[in-house]
Order: sequence, then structure tokens, then C-alpha cells
Amino acid sequence: MAFLIVFIISVLLALLDMSFLYPLPFSDTGSVRYRSMPYMTILLILVNSLVFIIWQAPPYYQAKTIYQLQPYVNQLYLYGYRTVLMQQGQSIGAFVAFTSMFMHADFFHLFGNMIYLWTFGRRVEDACGHWRFLLYYLGAGMIASMGSSLLNPSHSDLPGIGASGAIAGVMGAYLVLFPSARVDCLWIIGSIVRIPYAAITGKQIWKWTIKIPSFILLIYFAVKEFLPSLATLQQGENVGGVNHLAHVAGFLGAILIFFYVRKDLLTRYFSGRSL
Repeated sequence: MAFLIVFIISVLLALLDMSFLYPLPFSDTGSVRYRSMPYMTILLILVNSLVFIIWQAPPYYQAKTIYQLQPYVNQLYLYGYRTVLMQQGQSIGAFVAFTSMFMHADFFHLFGNMIYLWTFGRRVEDACGHWRFLLYYLGAGMIASMGSSLLNPSHSDLPGIGASGAIAGVMGAYLVLFPSARVDCLWIIGSIVRIPYAAITGKQIWKWTIKIPSFILLIYFAVKEFLPSLATLQQGENVGGVNHLAHVAGFLGAILIFFYVRKDLLTRYFSGRSL
């Protein structure tokens, strides 16, 4: 019972932290053309969560000293993305481009990534179909990892982990396919700033969620990742320990989305009709 209470409080604090200054997307609005159940998005969230809960979390959260963290560190260096593993065939070689995208540093890293995958993955999956969406997701994740290695001048051998590169690819695909959609966001500051406007116009004073056009939200994300990527190129190391270059590479991988969308939707898209 105590664990459950601590877990719920941790989730609420994480949501508050992630949505206080910047909008946190959690769902899109508008009709979904195919209205299909997002089986693959749900499966990806489940797999990412289970990998962390069953495999990564025990050695991380049970460690009482820095020395007891060694099994967790070994996991990162064996299965996280490191350029040397690709070049010299160490560990599992090129397969780290696949395994690294299902690993996360801690619960909050996992939680944030899965919220974004849930928000943008469902509609992109609906546009592609289940299996083509999975192929696109995995491809975007590998483009993110390998793209960051090609662009990053650093010789650092620190492992890169996380689904954010693949999810950035999904976000880029969402921007390409659904630029006029509106995204429901938790945004504390935005809700506070809205109060005077709501009072003047006679609308509901407080709203927890704010609808933001997807093109504004996603272009903002791209710019926010691009600027520290420039600093990485200049300094030769990741800013704040975050691989922003992987996010940019994954986002740019969205140009490949047209190889994966349904044929009738592709025809509809290029005929200028709304999706």
C-alpha cells in the first residue's frame, strides 16, 4: 500500500514538473480516419515498460551504494548505443541500434517518452497500419542513433539509450501528415495566463488542458532540439547529457513516412484533401 501511494505521488509530481513551464501533450483531438485500435502503440509502450520494470529497474533502484550500481552500468554499456560497438563489432555489434531504443535511464525518462508515444503514435499508426507503423518506428529509432553518431564530432564512449529518437520520428511524421490537428496539453503556466482572457470573454475561468495546433507544438519541439544540437556540434559533447542530435535525426527521418502510409491515404494526401 505504501509503495502504491509513493508511486502515485511520484507520477503526479512528474506530471507537474513536465507540464508546469512547457505544454505536455497527452492526446490529440479530431476524428481518426480509420478508427483502428492502436495495437502496436500499446504494445510498444508495454514492451518499453516491461524492459525497464523487469530488467533495468531492479539493479538500479535496489542499489544502496555506487558500487552496487555496477550491474546496471554494465547493462548500459553492453546494450546501449555506442559508436565503438558498431565500428568494432563489440558486444552485440549493430544490434545495439535496436536494443538501445527499448532502454531508459529511470522511471521519469520512461514515463515522459511513453506519454509522447501515446499522444502521437496512435494517429500515425492509424495512417500506416499496425505492422508498417512498427517498421517505421524501428527505422526512425535506428536513424536517430546512427544519425547522431555521424553528426556528433565527439569521441565520447558514453552509451545512448531511450525511445526518444524513435518517438521524435513519430512526432515528425505527425507534423507531416496532420499539421492542422489540435493537441490536448497539460500546461500549468498556460492555464494561469488564460485566466484574465477567460474572465474578460466570459468563458470558463480555469481549464486544466489547452488545445494547441500540432504544427506550433511540433515545430517548437524541433527548434528546441535543434538549438542545443548546434552547441553539440560546436563543443563536441552532448548538452546536459541529452542526445539532442538523435532527436533531430529521428525527427528528420519523418521524410520516409510516405513509404509506410496506407495507399488510399497517400493518394488523398497528395490530392490536397484533409486526412
